[in-house]
Amino acid sequence: MSDEELLPLLIKNLDELRYRVIRIFYVFGIVFIFLMIFRVQTLDLFGFKFPFIYPDVYRNTGSQFLALVESHVLPKGTEILVFRPTDGVAADLYLTMFMALVISMPYTVLQISRFLNPALKKSEKDMVKSLVIPASALFAAGSFVGLWLIAPELFIIFNRFDLGLGAVTSMGLMNFVSFLFIYVLTFGLAFELPVIMVAITRLGIVNSDYWRKNWRYAVVASLVFGMIFSPGVTGFTMIVMSVPMMILYFGGYYFARRIEKHRMEQAVQDNKDAFSN
Repeated sequence: MSDEELLPLLIKNLDELRYRVIRIFYVFGIVFIFLMIFRVQTLDLFGFKFPFIYPDVYRNTGSQFLALVESHVLPKGTEILVFRPTDGVAADLYLTMFMALVISMPYTVLQISRFLNPALKKSEKDMVKSLVIPASALFAAGSFVGLWLIAPELFIIFNRFDLGLGAVTSMGLMNFVSFLFIYVLTFGLAFELPVIMVAITRLGIVNSDYWRKNWRYAVVASLVFGMIFSPGVTGFTMIVMSVPMMILYFGGYYFARRIEKHRMEQAVQDNKDAFSN
């Protein structure tokens, strides 16, 4: 391809990328502004409660979500402190951005797939379509496990150490928000392990036997993961954290093997059809 042909192609792709990015930020911005301006309230009518939205910048959806997380995650008696005047504003912005990102994620994935679609082969397009839903579901499951099941136990352990040292159980608002959501993000990404394994196998980088032969290393890595992220210091809690990672690994191997087997059967069938013709 000559330079005269390459430059228009690059400009065309840059324009397409800019168009997709603008659309993503447009939807993200609408959701973000909506969550920043409104809050969800309930209206009692004829003995029934109906949810409705009400404009309230200071007690918006982000602050409601933070209050819900605090009541579920933090032990009773723990105080959230504001050390700087801007901490409340920053925490509200971060939480609202996080919620807007999650809500607008399907549209973001749609725009990314439309941008990449012309450059992908048919098999790669099929792979992307088949992995989008499992990847989203596993990320949501991992985030839920990290936030709703593991985080409360983790903060109970922290609280007991604080009380053992005679310290007051309190923490800064921004420290709590940043620590919690980095932790949740780690769990969400960790649960993407089966999707990554299946994608690598479908792309032909490694076969399913590779995952079977290296299962011992996966078990050790799962134990290390449990040791780092377990909500306690005992072997039991480490095992509780490690077992889901082991299950995810063997689940990834199972589906990678099924996909590889299906590919081989399809190739045999194609050869039979070609021979018969």
